[in-house]
Amino acid sequence: MDTLFDLIIVGLGSHGSNCFSHFSGKMKVLGIEQYVSPHTKGSHNGETRIVREMGYSGEYVDIARRSLELWKQLQDSTSEQVYVNSGGILFGHPTDSQFRDYTQFNNPNLQQLKHQEVESRFPIKTSQEQQFYFDKSAGFVRPELAISIFIKQGIQKGGQIINNCRYINHIYKGDEIHVYTDLGVFKSKKLILSLGMGIKRLQNTYSLDVGIYKQQVVFFKTDNKNFDKLPVFMSENNSQEVYGFPKVNGEVKIGLHHFGPSLEHPDLYDQTKNENGTVNQIRQFLVKYMPELKDAVVSRVETCVYTSTKDHNFTIDFDPRSKNTIILSACSGHGFKFCIVMGEILEEMFNTGVQKYKSFQLNRFQKPKF
Repeated sequence: MDTLFDLIIVGLGSHGSNCFSHFSGKMKVLGIEQYVSPHTKGSHNGETRIVREMGYSGEYVDIARRSLELWKQLQDSTSEQVYVNSGGILFGHPTDSQFRDYTQFNNPNLQQLKHQEVESRFPIKTSQEQQFYFDKSAGFVRPELAISIFIKQGIQKGGQIINNCRYINHIYKGDEIHVYTDLGVFKSKKLILSLGMGIKRLQNTYSLDVGIYKQQVVFFKTDNKNFDKLPVFMSENNSQEVYGFPKVNGEVKIGLHHFGPSLEHPDLYDQTKNENGTVNQIRQFLVKYMPELKDAVVSRVETCVYTSTKDHNFTIDFDPRSKNTIILSACSGHGFKFCIVMGEILEEMFNTGVQKYKSFQLNRFQKPKF
């Protein structure tokens, strides 16, 4: 293909698909995807993702708020239910450092609840040592549907896609960027590398300290109507974070936010499930806090991955060799809620040549090796 594109986006998962939608129609865009997105070989499968302001501070606050605005706008524009404003409840011990970090900043939507109010509204059993906060702005989105919508929007605007195409590397030739893949070489003026766990292949190039971690979520089957009114929730206790969702299609999904078994290379990801440990830990949580669900049948266990930097922040920055290339990964296990704003952020970066989010810059790691 001799066509010179204005922009090539490598990776059409969470963030890449939003960029594909955002830039298509504004320029000639090619999306290159190793699989066919959405898929189950990355970080976006599992049917639901929490969207929230609660728990974020610093540079995340503004983009969290903007993301919520854009999710609401997307929902208003489609007949499909991609975003649900269920509200969110956060609870934990006030001496837990992570819990304190989540609650001690200015969030006008965060309201502390009394124990009696919690138990009267939700199927949650309280304990006196816990504190409970409700965030009326929180909710959840459906990641596979969102990605499908982004890709459809991009195609409708004139964007092109090549699926089942594996990125190898890219080089700079004058004003052009040549992107080498197993299906040939594609040329562009600008490039976005949204590689997900594939960014680990480039960690020596950019001195990224990136880890890939398998994560499991457990679906409990129940016809208990009390769980229809369950908001999304996050529980911080002794540095263990448990999170979950309202009942959707007869199932309550619950997960542990932790860094599970690590993978040395993305090609080793086989989704082999180690179910018992995760299920048992979650059942211990249910016995204490959601006893109505403690004996529910496990209908399935799903596996995805976290691709995380050492400091658990994102990496969104220019390739040090060229401000025509942006690296958009890793997202460290909490990135999907922000994917809807990535197109806006990257457009501003391309237009200004400035990356203003210090927490996401490459130079917080060692200098790249070229």
